Amino acid sequence: MDTTTHVDYIDFTGQPVSIPNDGFLGACPDVNDYEKIGRVGEGTYGIVYRARHKRSQKLVALKRMRVSSDKETRGLPLSSFREIALLKQLRHRNIVNVIEIAVGHSVDSIFMVMDCCECDLGTLLDNMAHPFTEAEVKSMVQQLLCGLEYCHNHFVIHRDLKLPNMLLTKSGELKIADFGLARLFHEPRRPMTPQVATLWYRAPELILGSTDYAAAIDMWSVGCILGELLIHRPFLPGNSEQEQMQLICDMIGAPNERIWPGFSSLPLARSIKFSENRYNNLKLAVRNVSANTVMLLNALLTYDPRRRISVQRALDHAYFFELPAAVRPVIR
Repeated sequence: MDTTTHVDYIDFTGQPVSIPNDGFLGACPDVNDYEKIGRVGEGTYGIVYRARHKRSQKLVALKRMRVSSDKETRGLPLSSFREIALLKQLRHRNIVNVIEIAVGHSVDSIFMVMDCCECDLGTLLDNMAHPFTEAEVKSMVQQLLCGLEYCHNHFVIHRDLKLPNMLLTKSGELKIADFGLARLFHEPRRPMTPQVATLWYRAPELILGSTDYAAAIDMWSVGCILGELLIHRPFLPGNSEQEQMQLICDMIGAPNERIWPGFSSLPLARSIKFSENRYNNLKLAVRNVSANTVMLLNALLTYDPRRRISVQRALDHAYFFELPAAVRPVIR
C-alpha cells in the first residue's frame, strides 16, 4: 500500500507551488514509519519529539508543525511553509538538516523529520553545574557564525537567534534551528515587521520600531548569545521593551545622533525613555576575559546597524586566533 501523500507548498512570496510526487515535499512518507521516544521541546511554530525510524533504527527529531483549526485560516500557517522551503535550500553543517516531510492520516499531522541533536543550548545552560570553558564558548560562537555566514550569503536572516534555537550533537557540533521567523532580504529592501526576535536578543533598531533592517539584527543577537555564554546567565534579560532598552543603555551607554545617525527619527524613539548613562560597561559585565573578547562583544553590540560588525568580519576577528583555541563542547 502506498503511504505517500501529495503536499503543495507556498514559496517565499506566498504563492502556491505545486510539487510533483517525486519532490522534497511531494512524496511524503507516513509518520507511523517513526516511533516517538519522547518530547524534546517546543519551538516557535511546533513541538519537537525524539524518534526512531522503525526500519533503519536511525534516531531523528520530529517537529510537528502547528496547524490552524480556524475555519477561515485552516491549514499550515505561511510561516511553516516558509521554514520548510528555507530549510529545503539551506545545506550546511551548522544548520539543522531536514531529511523529509512526514504526514499522518489527519490534516493536522504534518512533521519535519530532522537530524537528531542531543539537546538545545538553552536547556543545556540551564542544567549545567559548571559554565562552559573559554575554548568551548569560542567553538560554539565560531560554529554559529559559520552557519550564519552561509545564511547571510544566501540572503536569509534568521530573526530569532537565541540559545534554545541552537542545537548540539553528541560530538559538539552546533546547528542553527527554528527558521519559522526567517526571511529573505533583498536590495532594495522591503519593509518588514519589527516584532521579531525574542526580546532578550532583540536589536535596538527593532525595539525602536524600524521596518528597514537586514542581516545586522542577527549580529546583535550573536552578541547577546556570546555574552550569555560567557557569564552563564541571560545577558540582557528585559521584561518589556522599555526595560530592555534601559538594560542596553546601562550596558553600552545611551544612543545619540553622533554614534547612531538617524536613530531619533525611528518610530518609537520618542516614546521610550533612555538612560543618561554615557559609559560602556561591557568590560565590567564580562570580567576575566581577553581584550579581544571585549572588542568582539563591542563590535557585535553596536547601536548603528551600518557599523555593526558583519558575519564575515566577525569570523576574521582576532578573538578566534588567540589562545585558548576553540574546542568543541562536551555535553556533561
